[in-house]
Amino acid sequence: MDMGYDSEEIHRLIREDLHADSIIPIRSWNNEVIGGYYRQEMALNFDDVKYRKRQQVENRFSVLKRKFSGDLKSRKYFIQIKEITGKMIVCNLHRFLQILFFGVFYRAKICNDLNIRARNHD
Repeated sequence: MDMGYDSEEIHRLIREDLHADSIIPIRSWNNEVIGGYYRQEMALNFDDVKYRKRQQVENRFSVLKRKFSGDLKSRKYFIQIKEITGKMIVCNLHRFLQILFFGVFYRAKICNDLNIRARNHD
């Protein structure tokens, strides 16, 4: 979550009701006093490494929505879960094949460049 969600109520909801860690940057201007128990704790113990992983997750969702459509065709909840799971599997396979494809051609290009250099050197 970003700074727009920094409020004591949201921190309390995440911690007490959802039993999860809230990692939300604290909004503060001109060194104002940070109010609220959870906001003060977040200001003292903010985990920058975990927060930066948020970008990876957001990027993954963006790719999923752009390449495989962000809307669902199903109406029933259970079928929607299956549809999302299927899209995620296809997205991961697509990424794997991209890495495999580019890796093979990258190695082939390196080998080709080395062969050309060897021939030119002789």
